Amino acid sequence: MAVVALIALAAGLVWGILYARRGSLALAIAALVVVGYVLGHNFWNSHVGPLPLTLDRLLLVGVAAAFVAQWRWGRIEHKPLAGADWLLVTLLAMLTASALVAGSPDLAATDRAPPLWRLVMSFFVPAAMYLVVREVQLTRRAWCASLAMMWLLGVYLAATALAEIAGQWSLVFPRYIADPTLGIHFGRARGPELNAASLGIYLTACLWCGWTLRTEVSRPWQLVLVASLPLMAVGVFFTYTRSTWIGLVASAAVVGWWQLPWSWRWPAFSLGAVAGLVVAAAMWNDVMGLKREGTAGESHHSVDQRKSFAYVSWQMFKDHPLMGVGFGRFCDRKLPYLSDRSQEFELESLRPLDHHNTLLSLLVETGLAGLAAFAALLAAWARTAWRLASDLREPTWVRAQGVLTLAVLASYLSSAVFHDLSLLPSQQWLLFVFTGLTMNLRLGRCHEPLTGTANVAVEIPSRKPVHA
Repeated sequence: MAVVALIALAAGLVWGILYARRGSLALAIAALVVVGYVLGHNFWNSHVGPLPLTLDRLLLVGVAAAFVAQWRWGRIEHKPLAGADWLLVTLLAMLTASALVAGSPDLAATDRAPPLWRLVMSFFVPAAMYLVVREVQLTRRAWCASLAMMWLLGVYLAATALAEIAGQWSLVFPRYIADPTLGIHFGRARGPELNAASLGIYLTACLWCGWTLRTEVSRPWQLVLVASLPLMAVGVFFTYTRSTWIGLVASAAVVGWWQLPWSWRWPAFSLGAVAGLVVAAAMWNDVMGLKREGTAGESHHSVDQRKSFAYVSWQMFKDHPLMGVGFGRFCDRKLPYLSDRSQEFELESLRPLDHHNTLLSLLVETGLAGLAAFAALLAAWARTAWRLASDLREPTWVRAQGVLTLAVLASYLSSAVFHDLSLLPSQQWLLFVFTGLTMNLRLGRCHEPLTGTANVAVEIPSRKPVHA
């Protein structure tokens, strides 16, 4: 076994060196996102001393080495630091200081990862990936290849979701998805990360990658891409997760805003809003009592727990408004607040649970300072994506990346207010990579001429130009 491992390592080094000399690191990062999501810790892991090894972590080391090599060879662009970059540095510094000062809770009796591990995997590793895709030379061909890889991931995830719901476990890969003792949400479509909300976010991002890519390919491939999109939408539905449904609708609204002619936008969105309210009112009880892997009563209880989380979070915030209770300390610092009987909310069921809201989690753990830094970072990324999509001087494929990032942000935020996505590193990886690509195109110079781009990624109607 050791000999096989050494041979595989040697082969990986050789191919890695060859790829570093000629390959695109943007495509390598897309591959890292795919491998990290599909072939993660549950698929394969080993230990070198206390350090756990997985395929995505090995690939991460390889990408970092290739980035350093390309930097030494002069193939990395040096772009100026933007406001969003300084906000990211500030956020990382604040989270690190909070984690170090607060220390770690007693995790001996739980399966939770230490706060520093969560900090590294959910913030520092995504930030490193963001840095790579921000600095590399991003050509139209590499951008299209990255989107194609994400689209293929979406096709696989949608097929897996349908096989899960149908109980066709022989068609499900990796095999551990069929194990009800692993992860959560067994009974729904939950994918390789064993989490239905995570699967819904990824399927939504992959769906819009396919939609964006459709006019960059030949007509037969356009038909294939468009035909695959309903399959991914059905996969999102079978997650039976309300936040991912909202995320799909919200991201569709974002893309639709840029796709529709200017004169149609407000009428179409007004009509859509009215129709949405009517449907929501008619189906409210069915949606709130949605029967998933448990009973309808358990689904109602899950909704009610959001009120309990909000109440406990408010009480903790009042006691620690500026700097919070410490990054990663919600799980133990919440315990004294669960005995509060001055209100009608049921609180004891929160005892074994992590937070269910990314923004409230940051507010409680890092205070107003941490939440403000994170919210400002998301706003800066959204502003950059909006300005990129609006800049009519850019090629259509560059503007398309801005629209795509806005759609990913809409999907992310829709689930972030119902789940603490910082507990799922893969969600952070997805967000940081898409925003990194957008920052790359906004700050760097395009490598394609502005003329001769017959393919149109996102059709933007003529109107008064929005100055960047």
